[in-house]
Amino acid sequence: MQVALLYGGRSAEHEVSINSAFTIHQALLQAGYSVLLIAITIKGRWFLQQELNHQFDTSQPLNLRPGVGIFKGEEKLSIDAAFATTHGYQGEDGNLQGACLLCNIPLCGCDTVSSAIGMHKAIASELFSAHGIPIVPSSTIDSYQLATLTRELFHTMCATHGQDLFIKPENAGSSVGVAALPNATYHEFLEAVEDAARYSERVLVQPYKKSIMEVECAILRTEDGTLHVAGPGRVIDPAKEREGFLSYAHKYGQIDTAHIRVPAELPPAMENRIKDYARRAFLAIKADGYARVDFFVHGDTIFLNEINTSPGMTEKSHYPVLMASIGFDLPCVVTSLIHHAIQRGKEERGRCFTPPKP
Repeated sequence: MQVALLYGGRSAEHEVSINSAFTIHQALLQAGYSVLLIAITIKGRWFLQQELNHQFDTSQPLNLRPGVGIFKGEEKLSIDAAFATTHGYQGEDGNLQGACLLCNIPLCGCDTVSSAIGMHKAIASELFSAHGIPIVPSSTIDSYQLATLTRELFHTMCATHGQDLFIKPENAGSSVGVAALPNATYHEFLEAVEDAARYSERVLVQPYKKSIMEVECAILRTEDGTLHVAGPGRVIDPAKEREGFLSYAHKYGQIDTAHIRVPAELPPAMENRIKDYARRAFLAIKADGYARVDFFVHGDTIFLNEINTSPGMTEKSHYPVLMASIGFDLPCVVTSLIHHAIQRGKEERGRCFTPPKP
């Protein structure tokens, strides 16, 4: 069976995606699959690769033909399923998922709708709240408000969330464009919002609590339909005191790198509630395949922070560690996801698309 591994992408998480691809590539080979390497450049172009590395070979451009597949010139690539390690814009937000669907390529993980909802945190939070899941209080600054960031807006945010603010892009990941502002000033607020807006069309403003604990759950739906929830695990960030939050550098850097501890060593009743919220969040957005669900714990209070429908798969990432804690190594995970994706593809092709006769 031949699996296309898609990586790179037009996103601030381009490098993270490539690093994740190294890990998944090894897992696919260990599971016995033949792998086609497809690199997506920062400009969004697709190229077939002979080797996996950070420098892309652009000598073999690819074209997508809706209803048919992926082509190198006039040669159609033989692809039984695809696995994408792409994150963020055009990789995790439903665009890539829709492209694969149009080209009749079974893609592991969430579909177009659930990927788009999961990526847009404000929209996802509304769904989570409607399903009785406690969420982080948030205010959204849209593109029109971004054009005129007035002092009145700043004072409104402080009146709503307090003087300690947390700013982040609404549809980005890996802590890109995020800022913690204890005792925020208008100038700091303005700078943080403008930076977040570089990565997203909307910006979220939330209350910032320094003493908060971050915990995560990993979810895998196997081909028999069973939903496995791993964790929760507690995020240990040695450098949190300096930045005030889990930053991009702490996630992927070489010094003071964050890691996850499983189990989280929370009271059993609280851990069970977190796992239940993770399962409900996964179902609320119609997710499928796999995801990571992130929470904040403050005292006895749990808040769902966000769901990641294409979690990082680097050697430092938390999803593989969480799944391993319940007996699923990465070759087992990718095998399950590939079989599940192929089954979903068969179901989609078996649906009726002919209108009934009058």
